[in-house]
Amino acid sequence: MPCHPLLQHNQQEIRRIFDINVLAHFWMLEAFLPSMIENNHGHVVALSSMAGIMGIPNLVPYCGSKYAVRGLMEALTEELRENAKQIDVKFTSIYPFIVDTGLCKKPRTRFPSLMGYVHPKTAASDIITAQRRNYNEVSIPRRLLYVNNILRMMPNKARQYLNDFADCGVAPD
Repeated sequence: MPCHPLLQHNQQEIRRIFDINVLAHFWMLEAFLPSMIENNHGHVVALSSMAGIMGIPNLVPYCGSKYAVRGLMEALTEELRENAKQIDVKFTSIYPFIVDTGLCKKPRTRFPSLMGYVHPKTAASDIITAQRRNYNEVSIPRRLLYVNNILRMMPNKARQYLNDFADCGVAPD
C-alpha cells in the first residue's frame, strides 16, 4: 500500500487503489446481487477500513477509496430497503484497523496495547461473527467505531489534540 502525501502519489497508484478497493465491489455486486434479490436471500459483506471512517495522513487516496466503500454500502442498503421492501438481502460493512498482513509497512501508535495490530485470524473470526449476527457495521477491534462516534461529537480542535496525543497513523514510505 503506497503511504505518502497526496501530492507524491501518481495517477497509476490512485487508479489502482480505487480499482481494487472500490470498483471491485461494484463488479462483485453486479455478478452476485441479482441472484440474491431473485432468491430473496443473501448477505453482502464489504471490507472497508477504519481509514474509511477517519482521515489518515499519508493515506489520502486509500482513505478516499475506503470512504467510498462505506458510502456504497450505506446507499445500497437504503436503495434496496426503499425499492424492494420484501427483499431479504443483508449488508455488513467491516472497518478493520491494522490487520497484520504486511500491507501497512510503517504503522505508529503511542498505545500499542489499545491500538496495535490485529491478527488475521482474529479479524476473520470477527468478520464471520458480524455476518452471522447480521451486524450493519463493525470495526475491528469493535471499540474503535464507538470511540470514533464519540470523537465526532467533540469540537474539531479537541479531536485533533486527542489524535496528536494518540500518535496513531502511518509513516510515509
